Amino acid sequence: MSAHAMTPKQAAVALMAAMPIGPSVQQLEEYGIESTTEQAQAIAHEVLSLNLFWMFASIEAHILQKYQAVLSEFILDTMEAGWGKTIPVGSTAWTAYLTEWQERCGRYGRLVEEGLSPLAVSAAAAELMEERRLVTEGEQRNLLTLLVDFVPVDTYGQLLQDVG
Repeated sequence: MSAHAMTPKQAAVALMAAMPIGPSVQQLEEYGIESTTEQAQAIAHEVLSLNLFWMFASIEAHILQKYQAVLSEFILDTMEAGWGKTIPVGSTAWTAYLTEWQERCGRYGRLVEEGLSPLAVSAAAAELMEERRLVTEGEQRNLLTLLVDFVPVDTYGQLLQDVG
C-alpha cells in the first residue's frame, strides 16, 4: 500500500468531491447554451447520470469486489441526502431519478461494451438531450464541450488507483 492509499470510504468521499454539481442556467450560458431553469435542471440530471455511470464503472474497474457494494451504497446515500438541497432537482423525486439513472446506466453500459470511448458516450448523452429538446441541434457541440468539463472520467479512475 502506498503512502497515499485510501480506504474505500475515503475513496467514495473523494469521488463525491470530484464530481461537479450543476450546471446552472448561468454556467450553460457560458458554454453558449440557452436554457430555462427547467431545462437546466434536466440537463443537470443527465450530467449527474453520466457522472454516476463513470464513477460506478471506475469502482468496478479499480475496487476489490468485496468493497464495491459499500462504496456504491455510500455514494447513492450521499446523493439522496443532498437531493433537493445541494443538487438542483426541480420537481423530480429521488426515486424517479434513480429509476431514470438505472436506465441510463444500461444504455451507457451497452455503448461501452460496444467499445465506444468516454467521448462517444458523452456524444450519445448529448444526442439524447437534443432529442428531449433540452438543447438545440446547434448547441449540441457546446453541450459536448460542457460534458467533457463536467464529467471528469479520468479523475475518477485516478482517484481509485490508490485504494488499499
